[in-house]
Amino acid sequence: MSSTAAKRIALSVLLAVACGWTGTSFAAKAESATAVVARLYKDFAWEAMAGQPKFFGEGLAHQDKATLQRYFTPALTDLLVRDAACQARVQGICNLDFALLFYSQDPRVTDLNIQPRAPDQVEVAFKDPVSEERTKIVFQLTRVDGKWRIADILYGQQGTSLKNVLSRRMPR
Repeated sequence: MSSTAAKRIALSVLLAVACGWTGTSFAAKAESATAVVARLYKDFAWEAMAGQPKFFGEGLAHQDKATLQRYFTPALTDLLVRDAACQARVQGICNLDFALLFYSQDPRVTDLNIQPRAPDQVEVAFKDPVSEERTKIVFQLTRVDGKWRIADILYGQQGTSLKNVLSRRMPR
């Protein structure tokens, strides 16, 4: 073997080892439950400010399955996809009749605050800038393949469950 070939092999091995060491030392920490909810609002809170899908894209409830799986458990993703398909089929409302991030049909939001409530729960609080009404929403998360995913969302004082709303019988 020529010395040039040996040097290339040695350099390749050194680079591979160095990348492995630095790759693990710079590896991103696992995303927290709170960070998942914050990312969801970062990506889709525009729904409270604009109703122009041609500029912003479809709202959260009408995203494709792959997008929804970044935030939700497989079970909740399937329920959201099923409801969106029903809405397309009937050209109207099926089970979901509100913006799921705001528990409102026409959300207006100010003072949005996201904070952990328990290791597997995140609370989102905000107020309506016109009525001054305060709203609290509780996200229940679980780990799926080592990553936090939203398993359910509880709304209002009664704790209305998104999972229960989406599980109702669909219109024909």
